[in-house]
Amino acid sequence: MRSGLLLLVFILLSGVAWADTPGEKLFHRKCTMCHVVKGRGGAIGPELTKVAARMTDAQLQAKIAYPKKSHPGTSMPSFATLEAGEMQALISYLKTLK
Repeated sequence: MRSGLLLLVFILLSGVAWADTPGEKLFHRKCTMCHVVKGRGGAIGPELTKVAARMTDAQLQAKIAYPKKSHPGTSMPSFATLEAGEMQALISYLKTLK
């Protein structure tokens, strides 16, 4: 009985490590229809796997919030309405992509 309970606790706790982060969930909800990451996703926007290695947090935030400023002809919508916590979560997720 005790070993069964320990096994159940271990299984439940190990599942927590596999859970999507808030930034990853937001990315999948808002970005993957256009952007590719590690060969998966849409085909309209650029590959974002290593985007955070090329840009600072401030540059990423500006690009996400106001994409038409740096790319006037882009079809990417503005995400300036994201809450500060959502924006930071999204940037944090982009920084994990390697």
